[in-house]
Amino acid sequence: MDLKIFKNWRILLMVFCLILAIIAINPIGHTGVVIKSIDQDSPFYGKVLPGEKINWANEKTISKISDFDEFQNFTGVFRFMHNDKLDLVNIETPGLGIRFVEKTGSNIQLGMDLVGGTRVLLEPTENVTDEIIQQTKIALETRINTYGLAEVIIQPIKDINGKQYIQIEMAGGSRQEIEDLLSKQGKFEGRIPMVVAFESGSGVLKIGGNEYSVIYHNTTIELNNQYLSYNETFKLNNIDFKLENFTSKGAVFISTVFRGDDITSVCMQNNPGICTSTLTQQSTGWQFMFQIFLTEKSAEKFAAITQNMKSLVDPNSGESYLESRIYLYLDNNEITNLGIAADLAGKALTQPVITGGSKLKEDALNEKLKLQSILKSGALPVGVKIIRADDISPSLGKEFADSTIKTSIIALLAVAIVIFLRYKKFKILIPMMIWSVAELILTLGVASSIHWTLDMASIAGLIAAIGTGTNDQIMIIDEIMLGQKEKIYTLKQKVKKSFGIIFSAAATIIAAMLPLFFVGIGVMKGFAITTTIGILIGVFITRTAFATVMEYVLEKELNKPDKPIENKTVVPK
Repeated sequence: MDLKIFKNWRILLMVFCLILAIIAINPIGHTGVVIKSIDQDSPFYGKVLPGEKINWANEKTISKISDFDEFQNFTGVFRFMHNDKLDLVNIETPGLGIRFVEKTGSNIQLGMDLVGGTRVLLEPTENVTDEIIQQTKIALETRINTYGLAEVIIQPIKDINGKQYIQIEMAGGSRQEIEDLLSKQGKFEGRIPMVVAFESGSGVLKIGGNEYSVIYHNTTIELNNQYLSYNETFKLNNIDFKLENFTSKGAVFISTVFRGDDITSVCMQNNPGICTSTLTQQSTGWQFMFQIFLTEKSAEKFAAITQNMKSLVDPNSGESYLESRIYLYLDNNEITNLGIAADLAGKALTQPVITGGSKLKEDALNEKLKLQSILKSGALPVGVKIIRADDISPSLGKEFADSTIKTSIIALLAVAIVIFLRYKKFKILIPMMIWSVAELILTLGVASSIHWTLDMASIAGLIAAIGTGTNDQIMIIDEIMLGQKEKIYTLKQKVKKSFGIIFSAAATIIAAMLPLFFVGIGVMKGFAITTTIGILIGVFITRTAFATVMEYVLEKELNKPDKPIENKTVVPK
């Protein structure tokens, strides 16, 4: 066999892309289970995050959820590996307080149609703008991150009349979990750390115009005639503090300068003369700013805490900031933190402005909406109600998946039989089957790379794309084999002619898919995206490689000289 064909750049490109796709899919898979959610009273709370994988615990390999059953009544030091990192946690009372989902065997993410779960459609209780819908989405995502939930997809959608909805999908979840998500509103706190350095075993904590002596004792700290241990809380100047940590060199105190009820309002939409909320383009990217309104009491706390802080210059921006940042928490979970401009030190501002930015407009907008949601204690900007809920059991999802695999295999065999009956040549049939499998792998590789979730609609799109590919392959073969009857075109011209038809057909299909990207529910969007990915892969990678192989396979046969007619003389008897 001539190996020159494997040096063709089209073949090499396809092989290279196949290798990347297989790496992205990771078909060998992972062992372990994935954390779905964590109870706030769990000993693992703060140690692990939703979405992390646990594959080892107390000298035992974890490969399925039932492997954790023997640890439900465990107490003592618990050793475990999460995301390939060893960690320890002390379990004082029985109960892990963690819910898991089993890790799929590869990087392919399966939708709730295939693994079970709940899909709900939320309708706003009043007319809303695109901005309000986006704010609601960000608020829900903040709650998901705060309350320890994984495998949740939230997306705004529109119907054909332009009416807006929000769709929530929770793989392996229930309607009750989604209702709980909608009803929760977090406890918000803004905290600023204060560092006291010790000299000869003592230091000074400055709050406003007051100074308090801090004395180090081996296991405690003496402050204002109080002896404090690690994580102990206390009050000074009517401000809540916690002793975060201390050594012989210094101590770190955490002050709570405001809570949710201290923020009377957050400006969501720009209203000149009333409040500011903007997103503007600058030379370095996009910058946002919005105003918040604080009570006089919380503004005075902020002024007292920051009055004696030193300022530092940010080497990147050249701006001056205080030595400590302000950390924003929801239900004791740190969500984000902000720098404090140096000129705000000691000022009791009741209408401060929050600023930030990013190079990309979308990132800046999402960060702005996230901060606004946090400062409103995670409250939704508009009321929503559930107008539809679909529950799919895991067993039904598995049945769907098994049926899909069986149907696909039967369809592939049926296509193979029809192709063989048409051409009666294995050298045509085998490359066609190989290319169909290659297109499947490439499409799944792209889906894994972009973390696209495969549901039933996406699989239908995948089958449609592969079917289109088979049709194009037949067209290429027919155009090449036409040379047996018509000699007016060269082999290259025949292939070029077939690709003109293929590109036109691909453009038509993609154009038909475009409306589904913007109109309709997420299921139809999944069908459109998968179909489009499959067709683009076929047109730009696999079709050209297939044509090259077919040119090589059929060239010798097409170039055979016609068999001469023998001149025979009939001799009469």
